Amino acid sequence: MTLLVTTSWDDGHPLDRRLAERLSHHGIGATFYCPVTNREGLPTMGSADWRALAAAGFEIGGHTHDHAYASRTAPQAWAEQVRRGKAVLEDALGAPVPGFAYPGGEHGAAAREAVRASGHAYARTIDNLHGDCGPDAFRMPTTLQVYPHPRDVLARNYVRRGQWRQRAPLARLALAHATLDARLDALLAHGLAHGGVLHVWGHSWEIEQCGLWAPLECCLSRIAAAVPRERRLTNAGVLQRAGLIA
Repeated sequence: MTLLVTTSWDDGHPLDRRLAERLSHHGIGATFYCPVTNREGLPTMGSADWRALAAAGFEIGGHTHDHAYASRTAPQAWAEQVRRGKAVLEDALGAPVPGFAYPGGEHGAAAREAVRASGHAYARTIDNLHGDCGPDAFRMPTTLQVYPHPRDVLARNYVRRGQWRQRAPLARLALAHATLDARLDALLAHGLAHGGVLHVWGHSWEIEQCGLWAPLECCLSRIAAAVPRERRLTNAGVLQRAGLIA
């Protein structure tokens, strides 16, 4: 069975440069979703950093201009946040920015339509425990966040986000293991056996904060050993393989 692997990383924190070095070392594809500034006070990368990541083969995606949440922003202001963030990135990169990730994962119908209207070709959510890229390019799901969630948090997330039958196999695997590295190993093994998409995502600042560089390194190493390079893709690359975007 064919497994595609993708990773994505939110918030455009300067630690993304360290993360990119490790991803490059293992030949793992990735998309970095970058706001221009962060209203919550976290530092962000700048134009030179975005260009360096793009030159290294990574995809740069939008994340609003200053990390605005759709539910906390008036509709017109939200649409402007999406548009301005995309424009600044494209001006810096000199290239189109097709992808977007919803801050906080908030993606109601109006928020999705604003992203579509801005000219983005797709958008990634934080919906988890999925083993594919879904049927809607503006609701791209994920498999697992690089974060040591307790089992009860994963269980509540599973119940709250619906699509229970579709997500049940990966939910059972994730809940059967107490540690992040064991969960990632189990999900990789399942993907290798059954095919589909393994989509690992997170925040570099949380990896630093929670001391997760070692388990992440193990995960990247195992992916590189098990999955051919041509199947380690960016988010846009996965959606292109699925025929959801051009």
